[in-house]
Amino acid sequence: MKQLSIYISILSAIMATSCSKHEVQEQKGIPMSFYAEDSTEKTRALLNTEGVNQNDNVLTVYDLYTTSSNDKILYMDDTPVRYTDGNWTYSPLKYWTETGTHSFMAYLSESGNTTLNTTNYPKVTYDENLETLNISPWEITLDNQFDFLYAYHSRSMNEAEPHRPVEFSLNHLLCAVQFNVVNLMPTVTIQNPTFTLNGIYQKGSVSITKGVPVINLTKTDTEKSNFSSYDSKVLEYNVPHNVFSGISNVGPEGYVLLWPHTEEQFKNNISVFISYYSSAVLDYVYKTINLSDDAATNNWRAGNRYIYNFYIQDNRISFEVKVVPWVVDDVIIEE
Repeated sequence: MKQLSIYISILSAIMATSCSKHEVQEQKGIPMSFYAEDSTEKTRALLNTEGVNQNDNVLTVYDLYTTSSNDKILYMDDTPVRYTDGNWTYSPLKYWTETGTHSFMAYLSESGNTTLNTTNYPKVTYDENLETLNISPWEITLDNQFDFLYAYHSRSMNEAEPHRPVEFSLNHLLCAVQFNVVNLMPTVTIQNPTFTLNGIYQKGSVSITKGVPVINLTKTDTEKSNFSSYDSKVLEYNVPHNVFSGISNVGPEGYVLLWPHTEEQFKNNISVFISYYSSAVLDYVYKTINLSDDAATNNWRAGNRYIYNFYIQDNRISFEVKVVPWVVDDVIIEE
């Protein structure tokens, strides 16, 4: 799984020696400070090709503090950390304790014009008893694409250099798939392509416990696909036609965010339906292709990107698929 590393530098502070089960009694010292180093190549987000260090991007952070007497205190609770003009800032400020353990959970909650916990997007909650981030049932469509990123980090104040930067390795919850149709007949006119992705699991809920996700997907046999496109254009010879590019909030590269699928969920279930008008037969051609026919790719994994090319030749369709890497950016957030 590809990761995006984020380092949070939490500087030492002078704390009161006593604390209750419900709150940390603190004397303010040096607060957490955040600085984002973004000098390397930006991470290519799937929908807008931007890195995480963009104005008004927000990480929501939880810190479950376990005292030396094993009391648990939610030290940071649904705290938004916002990137603005080169800095990650938040309020109220927090400080290191002298003892105990801090367990951090973070996720990207706002990016661009998209905000989670709003209509059509999932609601995210945190269960401090289980140290679990819960994502409500989310039916993914072309209209509610969001590259969900999450991270977990645990820090004991008894370990060596406990005030060193806290490293968040942000993981992709979803995978991304691009679909292209290519006309390989130079003397034949292919136009009015229609494309539908069928058989996928479109709805899922997630529990992420100490950084480990458990995804529960649901699908019914009568479920209508949310991933269809139609274009009245004529397909140029040997030029890929990206079927979802620019539709709804899908970016120009045409990657669509989907739930990861296991081999069992993938095999013999996922197919595409392609139709087009062909001047060779003076009529429409209709084809259904089972994606598991490519034996080399029989699952979709979180954090992977896939490109499918469907080639039209002699009114037959063949296809190939390749896995492309994420472009990873080491983002430093420190004093």
